Amino acid sequence: MDRIDEVYNQIDRQNYDRNYRRVLALIHSGATLKFTGDAAKIVKKLQSEQIREKSDLSPLSELNEEVPDIDLRPQAKELLSCKTEAQLNAQFCEMVLERLKDCTAKVQEWRQITDEYNKGQFTPELFKIKGQRKERCLRLWVEKYLQNERDMFALIHKSKNQTKGRKVTYLEQQFLLKLLLTPQKVKIGTAISTVKDYERMGCLESPSSAPTLKRWVMDWKRDNMAIWTQARLGSKAVAETIVKTIIRDSSLLNVGDVWVADGHTLAFDIMNPKTGKAQRMTMIMVFDWASRYPVGASLAFTEDSQHIQIAFRNAFLNWGGVPKYVYLDNGKAFRAKLFNEKWQEHDLASDLAGIFPRLGIQVAFAESYNAKAKVIERFFKTFQERFERFIGSFRGASIDDKPATLMRNEKWARKMYDSTPPTIEEAMQMIGFFIRKMYGEAPHSGLHGKTPWEVYSAKPVPEEQKIEASKLNFMMLSTVRKTLRNNGIMLNKLMYWNTELIGHIGKELLIRYDLSDLRWILVYDMQDNFICQAEVRRSQDPFILLDKDNPISAAELHKEQKANKRHQKLIAKRTKQIVRETQEAVDRLVKPLPMAEVECNPIFVQAPTIKTPPPNAEQLMEELDKQIQATLPNKLDPPPALRLEEDDDEIKPKEKSFEEMLKFIGIK
Repeated sequence: MDRIDEVYNQIDRQNYDRNYRRVLALIHSGATLKFTGDAAKIVKKLQSEQIREKSDLSPLSELNEEVPDIDLRPQAKELLSCKTEAQLNAQFCEMVLERLKDCTAKVQEWRQITDEYNKGQFTPELFKIKGQRKERCLRLWVEKYLQNERDMFALIHKSKNQTKGRKVTYLEQQFLLKLLLTPQKVKIGTAISTVKDYERMGCLESPSSAPTLKRWVMDWKRDNMAIWTQARLGSKAVAETIVKTIIRDSSLLNVGDVWVADGHTLAFDIMNPKTGKAQRMTMIMVFDWASRYPVGASLAFTEDSQHIQIAFRNAFLNWGGVPKYVYLDNGKAFRAKLFNEKWQEHDLASDLAGIFPRLGIQVAFAESYNAKAKVIERFFKTFQERFERFIGSFRGASIDDKPATLMRNEKWARKMYDSTPPTIEEAMQMIGFFIRKMYGEAPHSGLHGKTPWEVYSAKPVPEEQKIEASKLNFMMLSTVRKTLRNNGIMLNKLMYWNTELIGHIGKELLIRYDLSDLRWILVYDMQDNFICQAEVRRSQDPFILLDKDNPISAAELHKEQKANKRHQKLIAKRTKQIVRETQEAVDRLVKPLPMAEVECNPIFVQAPTIKTPPPNAEQLMEELDKQIQATLPNKLDPPPALRLEEDDDEIKPKEKSFEEMLKFIGIK
């Protein structure tokens, strides 16, 4: 008894329980179990005891239900991916059995069933999947269906949804990953060709065929999409396509809560009134997030930070109030498009610091290249497809989208289709009509079928958000210094004049002007004393200069954004590890490329262009002296001139003639 307790105490009960639960889970999952050794003997003994117990049953017990044998075979798994096909198989078999049940001649009935099936008349959906079949195959379907107790999955091949592995060596896998997991975006076919080139040069062994290697790469890409994207496309692509997006419910916002601003370079030309030439302009759009309706916009040929304020001022005046939040992008790319010169020195956070807070507006700046937060981008795409393409001066959304009128030698297209650019005033009128009537009154999928104008105009402006136009004047007045000449004040290639300026000729003055209306300027002296209001000396259509903005993510979603960043870091870390492992494996296992000799690779070998001049007498004598010194025998060796010959028992030196001696020395 003590011996039994000792053996029992030596058993790791926790490990035993863990293995027991593992085997039980395998049995429930349907795995095939094969018993070996003592376990096989125990199972065989249990089966024999069950057979013995079954034979000892009394006649009364035989009338009852038979005791089932222990069956550890897994039940057939339902291939849910093939459920439709399985149902069609069952439908076919049931219809065949029904027809055979009522027929008089089964042979004739089978022929008719086969003919109808192959013509697509008998279960046409199954015929599209399976194709034509012979009568013998259809009979086997029905027999197998009955043998498996009318199981509709019986006719589905058990390995239909199983993934087969590719027989690709470890070296081939690592070499392919080294070539493909790089920012150079090497194509799969190019990487496979490189592997075969290395094999041909004897640097590595590659027994797999090119199609097999391609299938393996495609399988690896599908199973490791995050790593593939990180290594080839970078973190931005991972953030946009791999890491989960932030789900926003716009119905929680009210009109005027959040305004988003962004810039869009128009895809059609507009006539520049200053130069008289057609060119593309930039449109700054202020977008109400809740209603998806543009509340303010402006056009400009040039950009600076003041034109963001212009676009917002138009939005404030149109709505009659200010929003609670404004989303702007302070990234490098945005500032590069916003400012013409020294954009690195500009910071929107400081440039706009004294304006929006004074109006009671909270401003948040988004991270660079945060495309997920651009709710206005969808509007720009709709604007381009539904409006810009219908303008005669449309230049195309991209280089590949360029219209035929801009192609070379397309005289017929240019003559057939008018491409006269509109003026700024005409462009503003057309854009305003499109936004108000065509876009604003069309049902929007993001507004549950309502129109943007319906949502935008439904709610009145709250009292705490209303604002008077006079309070916005300071946002529009730009200040510059100008020296007054006798012909007036030159500003933006426009000439301004007032009679009050006569007494200030040659003086430096302060000019305050409104970019949205350049018909007037305010003139002050250097002590900031008002002088006059000067008027432009010639008529000029007003134009507005704009800039580009990006919306940002909301503050309450920062936590979720941090989680996304952690995912990005993990993907980057994992990708870095795999790239290093593949590089180390290839460097360790792949032989270096053999460098061919110059004689075998004479691509860059060429004869000298300028021939060497013939040597003079002194050079010739020096060269002969070097040759003689090189041919002199070593003191330890016998003289080469005295070639020994064996003649019976006596060795005699062979004599040379005078001509041979001269030839040996190198003199003819």
